[in-house]
Amino acid sequence: MKLKKIDGVYHAQFRTVTGTRRLISTKQTDRAQALAVVKQAGIAELEQAALAGRLSREVVGRILTGKRMTLARAVGPFRDWMKSRGRSPKTIAENTLTLTAWTRERKLAAFAPASITEAHIAGWINDGTKARSQSTRQVALVHLRRFFAFCAANGWVAADPSQAVGIDHSVLSHDQKEPGERLPFSPAELLRLTSYLRTCRQDLDREIQRVELGASYSATGRAVKLAQLGQRRADLAFWLFAVQCSATTGLRLSDIAGLEWRCFSEAGKLIVWMDKTNRRIEHALTPELERLVTQLPVTSSTHLFPSQHATVGDVLRRSLLSVQFKRLCARLDIRGRSFHSLRHAVASQQYHAIDKDALAKRLAENLSLTQITQLLGHSNPRTAKGYVH
Repeated sequence: MKLKKIDGVYHAQFRTVTGTRRLISTKQTDRAQALAVVKQAGIAELEQAALAGRLSREVVGRILTGKRMTLARAVGPFRDWMKSRGRSPKTIAENTLTLTAWTRERKLAAFAPASITEAHIAGWINDGTKARSQSTRQVALVHLRRFFAFCAANGWVAADPSQAVGIDHSVLSHDQKEPGERLPFSPAELLRLTSYLRTCRQDLDREIQRVELGASYSATGRAVKLAQLGQRRADLAFWLFAVQCSATTGLRLSDIAGLEWRCFSEAGKLIVWMDKTNRRIEHALTPELERLVTQLPVTSSTHLFPSQHATVGDVLRRSLLSVQFKRLCARLDIRGRSFHSLRHAVASQQYHAIDKDALAKRLAENLSLTQITQLLGHSNPRTAKGYVH
């Protein structure tokens, strides 16, 4: 181990287990103080540990951060790192929730990233007592791998322990292995849902009018009652617009809740930056959606639905809207549907509306037979070949 002065700051130079040389800043400009830091941190033993195949990143982490790095302390920098890389608020929240749940349930908050082994991760991911599905476990594993990639980039771990972990299918039941079925809304179900929402809004308008004209309320009582009814009407307006919007465009619930007035700045268009992927998409604005937009009360200078926008922005409350929608469907005896089912309905309708024979002919010069087979939904390429003339 040697001390090397770079730009006035002393760095500890040592050889890693792979034989490459590494420089770690002591953050000291005085040689005596730098030697004291090296001694206190145990850098002198670092090369010996590397030669033995036991390179300690916890020591490195102490020098880089000035304190002992733990999983609990790493959450904040990890969140900031994802934000700096353009991850959506939803992605950041989901990754953070997974990380905190893992550390809490396994009592690892005070552990250093370098002390985490494959067993610490596999024991949680493949816990047979948990009712989590295979897909849920896979998503959680992806979140932890992202976290340890961040730790590796900062030198807090010598190797990523999560890469050695996989899903143990032997601990999963048949139902846990089966992917959840997404059933699209049928046209009849969609009509029943929108008709119900319109009827509720009409009934509420009559109730608001009755309170406004009624003589049985005091001024204060009338104001309180109208505020309550106004909030209910705003919620109904949101759901009516959300259902119609998703049924037309396939937008996610979180994207609709976060719509801004600026999304309608171009005539005849709905322009959205999607919350999940941060991608810009455009949709034609149908007359029905345009009419619904003009009927919305303006309660915010930026967002169409400030209350719902605040809900999806709250990590602990963002599922509330999905719960409300399921309850709405239950009142109409519509089972096995979620708001996401509207996206499936749009995709199915658009797919079936395509003249696949004509499309296959038009694309035959640019698509392979395998691609055409997939496009048409055939299982045998010989069948698809008969559609190309």
